Amino acid sequence: MNRRKEIAIVSSCNTKFVPHLAALFVSVLENSDPKTFVRFYVVDDNIDAESKKLLRFSVKNSRMNTDVEFLKINKEFFENVITSDRIPETAYYRIAIPELFRGKNVERILYMDCDMVALDDITKLWSLDFNGAIVAAIEDAGFHQRLEKMEIPAKSMRYFNSGLMLINVEKWLEQDITHKVLKFIEENPEKLRFHDQDALNAVLHDRWIALHPKWNAQGYIMANAKKHPTAKGEKEYEEARQNPSIIHFSGHVKPWSKDFKGSSKKYYEKYANMTAFRCVEKFPQYPLYAQVNRNRNRNTFVK
Repeated sequence: MNRRKEIAIVSSCNTKFVPHLAALFVSVLENSDPKTFVRFYVVDDNIDAESKKLLRFSVKNSRMNTDVEFLKINKEFFENVITSDRIPETAYYRIAIPELFRGKNVERILYMDCDMVALDDITKLWSLDFNGAIVAAIEDAGFHQRLEKMEIPAKSMRYFNSGLMLINVEKWLEQDITHKVLKFIEENPEKLRFHDQDALNAVLHDRWIALHPKWNAQGYIMANAKKHPTAKGEKEYEEARQNPSIIHFSGHVKPWSKDFKGSSKKYYEKYANMTAFRCVEKFPQYPLYAQVNRNRNRNTFVK
């Protein structure tokens, strides 16, 4: 009997960001191979029951061979981390996420920030060969000097963005990466400008492989706001702009804000409009099941 193809996607979220997480999940389902079972894991930072219901409804309305599972993380991991308005405690959860899969026979997970939308089939990324690496991620070329500034003796100054990471769970757990990263944070708070991302790079600087930037087309890439220091890298940036597979709204202003001016807002709106959150927001007088049935033929809740 053939084992079904299944992928595991993990995000961390609080109640405020669940509507945007729903847009991400729907975008993944709408663009991935319908034969693939997609299991979404949400590291739950006190998400209320109504938001959980609407998230599940959004996902199941897109297609049936999927599921959402909520996980709780041990917050004692993060007693000594630095937080800010832009970097809440939940941003650090990705450090400990692989620990949640210890003993669960999960070989790899794809971590994704909430402020993303997928425009391509995620299964193309899922089948990557790690070649012994612990993480596959996107080079964040705007921060080439971070390792040097953190005084990390690295052969390469490449630095990755932690908003999307394909994680080799077995290798991560074998090498105790969670505790090594947290130890670096606790011992070097003065070196951290980008919090957990800096610490992840400090520990994993020689244990990650680079993905094409189209899989994490951040705001500065889409806006052509920064140049890559190499010709090859700049060519890949242009390819990412022309044909992004995943857009990451990584700037301070998000596409759900009226102040967001980028043309990529339309991608967020497309998938946000397919979620139950938009349906309830615009038509609160109707029961949810009636709203779904009314719009099912358009495969969207709100036009």
